[in-house]
Amino acid sequence: MMKDIIEFKRQQLYQTIGLVGLTSDETLKVSQELESLMNFHSKVNRPYTLKRTNQAMVHNNFIYNILDVSSKEKLELPFGISENILATNDWFRIDFANTLLEALSERHGAEVLEAIGEAVPVHCIFPDTVQSFEQSLLHLNHIFHLNHKSSSYIGEYLPFMDIKNEIQLFCHTPDYSSSFNYGIIKGLAKKFNQPLKMKVIDNGMGGQFKIIG
Repeated sequence: MMKDIIEFKRQQLYQTIGLVGLTSDETLKVSQELESLMNFHSKVNRPYTLKRTNQAMVHNNFIYNILDVSSKEKLELPFGISENILATNDWFRIDFANTLLEALSERHGAEVLEAIGEAVPVHCIFPDTVQSFEQSLLHLNHIFHLNHKSSSYIGEYLPFMDIKNEIQLFCHTPDYSSSFNYGIIKGLAKKFNQPLKMKVIDNGMGGQFKIIG
């Protein structure tokens, strides 16, 4: 799918310039979109190692989120977490969060990751300027990086919105599964009271989703 979209943008850029005559702003916009797609495709196909991300940090709201869902669903955590530790530390190593997610997934299935993902928009650092479901998908990558700190690449989200009444969301999040990202999309739709019709295109490396309507 990504290759098809890249080819579509390439044709849009080169053919339309000759046939219609894009303005300089339109040409720049299409060129930037094409560059973003090609960069994303390159990163997805690049070998990824956890050594590059073991210093990455996630905001403590993510840990609170896991605890909240675990409490509501009466899920057993692999170890206890002191409220004092959460209260005195704003950031935690991402491998600490992954240990919790993997343990919960092994014990309770991928459904729990979807539930945790769905609660993310409730707990995460969320920009006040984002006021709709479509905007939240457009700015999802920015929101992701507001809630993570890392000196190296840890993943990204790329929405494609050129098709009428359809959003294609490409996720490259090696630390978070497609079930987790599926839950995030559901949580964003719930946050903005948006009816959701979604199809999973691919489950690999965080997933690819088609959102219709």
